[in-house]
Amino acid sequence: MLLRNFAAGIALACALLLVGTGLVRADMLIMDNGDRITGTFIEHTDGTLMFRADYAATTLPVPWQQVSGLITDEIIRILLEDGTEIVGQAVETEPGRLRMVSGDLDEPVSFRVSRVTSITGSRTPPRDSVRTSGNINVGGTLTRGNTRTEAANANAAFEARTNVNRFRAAGEVNRASDDDELFRDDASASARYDHFVSERVYVNSSIALSRDRFRDLRLRSSAGVGLGYQIFENPRRSLSAELGGSYVSQEYYDAENETNPAFRWALDYEERLFTGIRLFHNQEGLQNLEASSELLLRTRTGLRFPLIAGITGTIQANVDYDHSPPANSRSTDSAYLVTAGYSW
Repeated sequence: MLLRNFAAGIALACALLLVGTGLVRADMLIMDNGDRITGTFIEHTDGTLMFRADYAATTLPVPWQQVSGLITDEIIRILLEDGTEIVGQAVETEPGRLRMVSGDLDEPVSFRVSRVTSITGSRTPPRDSVRTSGNINVGGTLTRGNTRTEAANANAAFEARTNVNRFRAAGEVNRASDDDELFRDDASASARYDHFVSERVYVNSSIALSRDRFRDLRLRSSAGVGLGYQIFENPRRSLSAELGGSYVSQEYYDAENETNPAFRWALDYEERLFTGIRLFHNQEGLQNLEASSELLLRTRTGLRFPLIAGITGTIQANVDYDHSPPANSRSTDSAYLVTAGYSW
C-alpha cells in the first residue's frame, strides 16, 4: 500500500513538473467575445481558421473575423496581406493582435489580426502538389429590326502551380458583323512557363500567337525568355513583373512580312476586393530593337464578380496598340466587354 501511494505521488509530481515547465501545452484560440478555447491549431486559409478544441472530437471551422488572438505551443508560419511572411511562436498579447517571437527575429513582432491572410503549422495538411485555377467567359449581342448586328466574344485563362513551377495559358476570340458584313474578326492565344529559382525570382519563357483580319494581320508569333519577379502572391493579392527578349514574326495579307528581335515586358496584377470581387490588369509590351518607333502593347483590365455556384460576371476593357500599323489601319483598337462564365 505504501509503495502504491509512493508511486502515485511520484506520477503526480512528474505531471505537475511537466505542466510547470511548459512541456505539456496546448494552443489557445481567443474569440472576439472574450472566450478562450484550448486545443490544437490546424490552419487558417481563405478566411476560416481550423481548430480542434479539447472538448470536441472533430475540427471546428471558425470565421477569421471572429478571432481576436491566437497562442501556439509550436512554430507557425504567418502570411500577411502585403506578402510579408513571419515564422515564429504566437504568444499572449492584447486583443485584436498577434505577437510572434522566434530565435530568428531580433525582437518580437506584433500586428493586427485583420492583416493575416493565412497561417500554417506542423499539423496543417499538405497542399496539393498541383494547384489549378482558371475561368471561361462568353458574351455577345444580337439585334434584329431596322439593324441586323451580331457580335460574339469568348476568352479563357488557365493556371497550374506547384511550389517551383507555374504554367499559364490564355486565349480569346472576337467576331462581329453589321447587316451580315463582317467588321471584326480576331483571335489570340498565349502560353507561359515559369520556374522559380527562389521564393520570388523565376525564369520565364513565353509564346504568343494572334491574328486580326481588319488590321491586315494574318499571323503574329512571338517567342521569348526572360526573368520574372513575384512581388506578391497571397489569397488577397498577386503581382508579378517580367523582363526579357523575344523574337517576333509578323505575316500580313497585303503588307510586307516582318521579323525582328524585341525587348519584352509583362505585368500581371490581381486584387481580391470585398465579397469576392476581383480586379485584374494584364499587360504585355514588345519594343522592336531594330526600329525604336515600332511598339506593340496589349492590356486587359477589368472586374470579375461572383454570381452563383461558381458562375461569374466580368466587365472588361481591352486595348491593343500598334505604333506602326500597316497602311489604312489605326494604331489603337479598344473593346469593352460584358461577359458571363465559370471560374474555379
